[in-house]
Amino acid sequence: MKTLQKSSVLLASAALLATTSLSGVNTGVVGYTSTTLPAGVGNIFAPSFVNSDSFAGTATGVTPGATSTITVSGTLVANAFDESVSVASVSKGYPLYYVEVLNDTNGADGLDTEGLILDVVSNTAGAVVVGVDTSTLGVQGDEAIAIRKHLTLGDVFAGSTGLLGFTDAITIYNEDGAGTAVSHLPDGAGGFVLGADFVTVTTDAPILPGTGFVINNIGAVTVIPSGVVKETDTQVTVNGGSVVNIISALKPLTSINLAADGRLNAALAPFTDAGNQYTTDGSLGPVSYAGLGAGFLDDGSGGFVSAVDFFTPVTVSIDGTSEGIVVNAAAGTVYKTTGTVIP
Repeated sequence: MKTLQKSSVLLASAALLATTSLSGVNTGVVGYTSTTLPAGVGNIFAPSFVNSDSFAGTATGVTPGATSTITVSGTLVANAFDESVSVASVSKGYPLYYVEVLNDTNGADGLDTEGLILDVVSNTAGAVVVGVDTSTLGVQGDEAIAIRKHLTLGDVFAGSTGLLGFTDAITIYNEDGAGTAVSHLPDGAGGFVLGADFVTVTTDAPILPGTGFVINNIGAVTVIPSGVVKETDTQVTVNGGSVVNIISALKPLTSINLAADGRLNAALAPFTDAGNQYTTDGSLGPVSYAGLGAGFLDDGSGGFVSAVDFFTPVTVSIDGTSEGIVVNAAAGTVYKTTGTVIP
């Protein structure tokens, strides 16, 4: 049987590049993973790193609206974080950067902002515009924040081997809104194009933190993503309506029990929202639990049970360096994955 081959390396903390010299930028542990995805029908892959901070500071105010403006401490390079131009067959431009809210300064409102990810639309020297109404999310305008470049298809597959140009399709779910599935093809020269027309450049298609994608690779593909180990919590959006959500633990650890920290359990409606793992041998088949069949459910008591009989306890463990799971939720929810603990 073909098996997933991998290795991972974490390097010492190091100062990381910034797009502005006037603002503090965090240091962090950097590293890479190397995963060989076996040939076959396909595989799910989820990167376990983020890009380094381009800005780290404090929000000094917020003006909410359909798009919201967050003023920041320090000085930014105007337009450095602007989204890309609109992409054919995708209804909006690609967000190239995001704001992460690093703490929650108003616990009384019941809206948790720690780890919140907000895509950047544009920026001036003193503010960023994000593509959501922050008043519905609890952003106060006094939180610690970081701005980072999204990890993109181009980033994930930089240095990869085995990709077949215009053949190995990569599908990002919910890319163009909940329930969508956008296909991308390698262009044979290190970039990507839209599967719908084979022309539109999509190398900057973002892989949101804590998510993954499906790759239908007919030959073995080795992926060697690199970046910063995320040591803080991250909010991962899980779309409702029982659409496909591919989520990950966002930790470069080879064995992660998803019930250990209770965070996935907290995100799922007990005995309602279903999770599935898929094989890592290239066959992309559903994993069977306890010999009963595919699917697991939150049991309402901090564990998981089989989705077949709603009773038999099951263990859900993943390889955090590469593996994602599929979650189907009846209503929209948030999976708040914990940060990686660095010894």
